[in-house]
Amino acid sequence: MALKYGNSANSNIISANANLPVTGENPCNCTTSDDFRNYLLTRQSRKVRITTSSEEFSGILFAVKLDYIVLAENQGSLVLIPISKIRTVAEI
Repeated sequence: MALKYGNSANSNIISANANLPVTGENPCNCTTSDDFRNYLLTRQSRKVRITTSSEEFSGILFAVKLDYIVLAENQGSLVLIPISKIRTVAEI
């Protein structure tokens, strides 16, 4: 199993305190980073597509940590994505 870091070279940071554009059937009207983290927790163990400003990832939302998520991609890689970098979340 490989471990990758999503968006490690990207310098564009999306504030987790802003209303993040979250897509899907159940959009998040998140106004704080805690709201968004709680929204992500409701998607844990589900297949999702995560987009950042420069990359797109899909797989099972394996874990939601304090400031990053762990996504298990189809080929077996685990991707760590900082929550502050996430632009959209969609269940697939």
